[in-house]
Amino acid sequence: MAVPIIAIIGRPNVGKSTLFNRLIKRPHAIVDDMPGVTRDRLYRPTTWNGVEFMLVDTGGLLVGTADPLAQQVTQQARIAIEQADVIVFLLDARTGLQDEDIRIARDLKRSGKRVIVAPNKVDTAKDELGAHEFYSLGFKEIYPISSANGRNIGDLLDAMVEGLPKEPVDESPEDIKVAIVGRPNVGKSSLINAMTGRNVTIVAPLAGTTRDAIDTRFEANDKKFMLIDTAGLKKKNIYKDDLEFYTSLRTMRAISRADIVVLVVDSIDNLVVGDLRIATEAAELFKGLIFAVNKWDVFEKEETSADLIRQAIKDRAPLFTYAPILFISAKTGLRVHKVWETIEQVAEERKKRIPTAELNAFISKLVESNPPPAQGGRFIKIFYATHAEGDPPTFIFFSNHAKYIETSYMRFLENRIREKYG
Repeated sequence: MAVPIIAIIGRPNVGKSTLFNRLIKRPHAIVDDMPGVTRDRLYRPTTWNGVEFMLVDTGGLLVGTADPLAQQVTQQARIAIEQADVIVFLLDARTGLQDEDIRIARDLKRSGKRVIVAPNKVDTAKDELGAHEFYSLGFKEIYPISSANGRNIGDLLDAMVEGLPKEPVDESPEDIKVAIVGRPNVGKSSLINAMTGRNVTIVAPLAGTTRDAIDTRFEANDKKFMLIDTAGLKKKNIYKDDLEFYTSLRTMRAISRADIVVLVVDSIDNLVVGDLRIATEAAELFKGLIFAVNKWDVFEKEETSADLIRQAIKDRAPLFTYAPILFISAKTGLRVHKVWETIEQVAEERKKRIPTAELNAFISKLVESNPPPAQGGRFIKIFYATHAEGDPPTFIFFSNHAKYIETSYMRFLENRIREKYG
């Protein structure tokens, strides 16, 4: 079952991004400083009361605008509305009901989706008195909130997840869930067909022609897999002008469900910014990552090509040097079996356990030779570490000044652990 989508919709400057940031409680990103990767996210998986959902932020929706930039933002908002299971219609209680709010309300009613009205900037109980005018919009569910101070946010979240499934009922915990992701037309669906040995998705040589994604269960080497295809472009005019936003939303939705992400890269284009964004999303959600350089039949006879492209990927994506790089052809079947083998290897690595005594002996020597840099006259000590239960591998470090440890040093520890234990 796909992760439900909840979209925040409203005209400009009503506080959508502030609400989005409060709801996702976003931690410090581990790859914020990667060149070419935006720090601002339009979508993020989150959980409330055991319900997982994809929260989508949108720019200000302006019905009938002639401004080209505003039209693009509005187009993205319309895509989010079409894809959403639940819509949070955010308004500004301070400025009151505006003509643009009424126009948006008409559009939302036509969508047929469940709409929760949230008058924002209701910072006190007294402010709630002015929110009653929004009942005139004709929606049943209204929750006055303050995205700035958190007032009534819990009630809003309760309403948002009401009726949504707490667990994906059609997913088996023993399945290794694999998302096949990548930019349009790099061969994602062709790879799934080659991996499964049968046509399980509609394939055409045009970008974005795969119909709505269908998960594919498959058994290989006595293991059960769930393949998640992410192309998923319905043939609707609403998407033609903003394919990137739509595919990004679908890709993020698939990554959030997966254990392992296979990022399909076009061997002709090599690694581009769009690929880096996808790899970043996978890393921030702690997913296993595999690069699959497709269409390799074009270069197979050039012996040095693989080394050159492998080094180019490492140079462009230095934070992902741990990720295996495969050179395949979904068209001819070249080394497609390696994709299965590598998925199994990564899945096993994610289950690996390091005994506490062994881990601390390694960390102790590492920290002694490379101590964390002092901050503001504070000498930072790392006392010990432990390998927590669960997948993905998680390590907990105990320190006298944990909040002052730099991200670069945490990355250093992560890289050394990867080098030592895989």
